Amino acid sequence: MHPVPVPQFLLLDDSYADVQAFIAMVKRIGLVNTVRAVGTLAEAQGYLAAASESTLPVVVFSGGMLPDGDGFDLFAWMEDQDLPVCAIPTITLEKPLEMYDVIAALKVLALPERARIDTTTLMVRVELWPHGTILSDA
Repeated sequence: MHPVPVPQFLLLDDSYADVQAFIAMVKRIGLVNTVRAVGTLAEAQGYLAAASESTLPVVVFSGGMLPDGDGFDLFAWMEDQDLPVCAIPTITLEKPLEMYDVIAALKVLALPERARIDTTTLMVRVELWPHGTILSDA
């Protein structure tokens, strides 16, 4: 039996620097979830529409001040989709990024999480999972 991969985050942001800052912050917070970045509304919609349920992101982030309100348009589009896309939690990031604001927003979502200690660095690494996920102690 193959282990289930940790679900990723989806980030809609058209700024390379902001994407890199977000990825670095996710790592600094100790989250294991990888970040898939897309730069346009059409890319985000295409990805979400084509993804299988097992590869959907656990959270969709919008970079905030995108041209033409792309982040709000994406979230509105998601609400009009069938399950499970419409159930994916969304967060609009305010710039400049503040680590504690992102942590607080993620805590409000109350997603299932699994914490593990990386024995090489002695750091706690946290995996966030979609609502309804039952995590074993393995």
